[in-house]
Amino acid sequence: MIVNSIVQGRPMISLRSMFVAAIILTPIPVLADVLGVSVGGGSWQASPEGDIGRTDINLESTLNLDEENNQFVFVSIEHPIPLLPNIRLQHSEMEWNGDALVAAGTDLNGTPFVSSEQVAVSLDLTHTDATLYYEILDNVVDLDLGITARSFGGEASLIGATQQEAIDLDAVGPLLYGRVGVDMPLTGLSAHMLANWINVDEFRLIDWAAEIMYEFDLLPALDAGLILGYRSMLVELDDLDDLQADATFQGYYFALQLRF
Repeated sequence: MIVNSIVQGRPMISLRSMFVAAIILTPIPVLADVLGVSVGGGSWQASPEGDIGRTDINLESTLNLDEENNQFVFVSIEHPIPLLPNIRLQHSEMEWNGDALVAAGTDLNGTPFVSSEQVAVSLDLTHTDATLYYEILDNVVDLDLGITARSFGGEASLIGATQQEAIDLDAVGPLLYGRVGVDMPLTGLSAHMLANWINVDEFRLIDWAAEIMYEFDLLPALDAGLILGYRSMLVELDDLDDLQADATFQGYYFALQLRF
């Protein structure tokens, strides 16, 4: 709450007003040096491998799920304020759909099919990450360490004409976050590797990516980066929201980044 006071007959300017005035009066180049903002998005060609469900239903051979083009967007904000972490937000679509003939006894979540049936298959592991991290190194070699809160909002379902099974996957979990990068001076090229990881009783997730970026000046205060990378996400669930899984999703991705 802003409190306005009168001292010696003169109004005391609030801290918030002083901060806003400082932002307004600060030249844009100075702001660019103080606050770093990166935004971007891309496409991930992810292929599913492994099993889901109580009867280890194979994603490829049984459910006929194949490589899908999934989109993602991200934004990161970095600042020089000591002890206050930087922030990165990323939203990743992870959806696969298909058709398959499932056999009697196929069990996704505890209600097995009593007879074989043609079904519509849907697997959605779409998630949003909120990452707080610190820059440990920021030179030719970059090192960031932090923690991620990952929120899943998806489902898995087998829908037939007379039988169906469906699971809503709504869960939030903490992950350890790390990123290391190496700049190649005078080339505009850099290489990075980043990972989110957790291993608890019913939930194991290892999500890593390796990428190469070519960055160039687009405008005086705006840099653009072209990114080519490879991402792999291992998911092992033991009855989390009634879903069991031992699966990997992996493939190449391409992204565009703008840095202010």
